[in-house]
Amino acid sequence: MITQQTREIDVKEEINRLPYVFKDPVKFDKKVDPKKLRFGSKIDDSPDQKRDTYYSVKDILSPELLVLSNGLKLRLIGVKEKKEVNGAAVKFLSSKIKGEKVFMKYDAAKYDDEGNLLCYLYLKNKTFINAHLIKNGLVQVDNETEFKYKQKFITLLREANAQTQN
Repeated sequence: MITQQTREIDVKEEINRLPYVFKDPVKFDKKVDPKKLRFGSKIDDSPDQKRDTYYSVKDILSPELLVLSNGLKLRLIGVKEKKEVNGAAVKFLSSKIKGEKVFMKYDAAKYDDEGNLLCYLYLKNKTFINAHLIKNGLVQVDNETEFKYKQKFITLLREANAQTQN
């Protein structure tokens, strides 16, 4: 019986010798099933692919945290709850969006520290929910983070505060 000598193979060196090495420039985080949320790319040939995908709101945990019918937990960008009107804000959201069709738009950051999806929420008729909460004085503007509509939200909050003082 003849035994063959084992060769020491450096796998990285062997890969570098290949004529082409695929390097994916986009780091795809796997926090969310890509078929639940489509961030602009078409993954399959399903016929329900539209520009805006509509979801329904299943549960309202707080004025800034919601759960959608597909199980996604999301945080509204730019919104900080006010403890003194927290119940009124949840009641407002329940009457306006619970069970309604909504769609989401995103900012630069996709997730917060707890892994919640960060988004701007719109009703099917394009009503901007984040802005309506601020305009009605039910929440504060989140000044700790940077986001696209920060100045707009601060202006809305000033107008809402001015109206309540008059």
